[in-house]
Amino acid sequence: MKTLATGLLALMFVLAGSASATIRYVSSTGAGTHTTIEAALAAAVSGDTILVGPGSHTISNQINQANKRYVVIGAGWDQTLITMLQDWYLNGANRVSYEGFYLNTNSSFNTFNVVDSTTFRRCRMNSTVGSTSLIQWPNGRSLTLEDCILTGVLTTSGTGQVVVTNGNYPSTFRNCVFANTGTSTAMKALYGTSTSGTVELYNCVFLGFSAPLTLSTAGGPVIGVNNIFHDFLASPSVGTYNASSVWDYNAATTITPPGTNALLLAGDPFVLYDEALNYQHGTSDLHLDPTNGASCINSGHPSLLDFTDGSQSDRGVYGGPKPLVDNGVPNYPWAVNIVLNPNLVGVGTPVNATATGRVGPQY
Repeated sequence: MKTLATGLLALMFVLAGSASATIRYVSSTGAGTHTTIEAALAAAVSGDTILVGPGSHTISNQINQANKRYVVIGAGWDQTLITMLQDWYLNGANRVSYEGFYLNTNSSFNTFNVVDSTTFRRCRMNSTVGSTSLIQWPNGRSLTLEDCILTGVLTTSGTGQVVVTNGNYPSTFRNCVFANTGTSTAMKALYGTSTSGTVELYNCVFLGFSAPLTLSTAGGPVIGVNNIFHDFLASPSVGTYNASSVWDYNAATTITPPGTNALLLAGDPFVLYDEALNYQHGTSDLHLDPTNGASCINSGHPSLLDFTDGSQSDRGVYGGPKPLVDNGVPNYPWAVNIVLNPNLVGVGTPVNATATGRVGPQY
């Protein structure tokens, strides 16, 4: 799921310098151009890229920069931790994207004024409170999540991990995990109103919900393909949604999922998932078990081929045309280890610097 490359550290600087927009590097140790994400975004102009380096970063102040288009890239969710204590607003922005970090938050990504298309890729997000959505997108024109893991303990009715877009704009989720790590039946994955747009779900996994969807029956329809629903709480169902929704090749335990080519699973289809402990990041393994999950292997929608061998796709988060990228490795060359030879030098002593790097596959 990730590609490791070894080369000179200088290569990283050459690649970074080739971009036309300004690249701003955030390092909490002072090794970058900024020490905080807030400072980097305040200095940024539209078109800039914000690289958030390995380590822990805290957002202590609300972010609300008007009319700025930018890209935020971490080193991977195993490398870059962002603790968000205040909301992060997009304000009149367009084509903003986030990639490659672990967000631990009691606040939300949110919109202020009209926001154009926004994408989250290869991000792990965890909510630490029971009343706040991870992403609230009422004024967003479109929202896309790819290769993301969303966990939390929401206990407040009338909300979800993601509040999808209004104004009939689409929300798209590919190769994502939505997991309830608590026990509340009020916990929802997706919430939408009567003005929300189409919701597209491809190769996602929903874990630990009573009913993961709370979408208005008057809102846009759902297009759901190759998803797996498992580990239901009381009163299990997929949830509420527009009756004109299209479901195909979905699988579930406990309930028969809606739509055509539905698959009722006899038990846990994953390599390692403990229903008593819910989803545990770093321990749970949602690859399909070759025995218990055999019915989900090569049984997905025939138009969504496995890009590794061209076979018919599997169902679930690792079965899509481009499966979940482990550790959220971003599509950017990051040095994760640097070796100096010799490792003890004085001022003016020449050294050879060799870097072990990582870069994820392109979309």
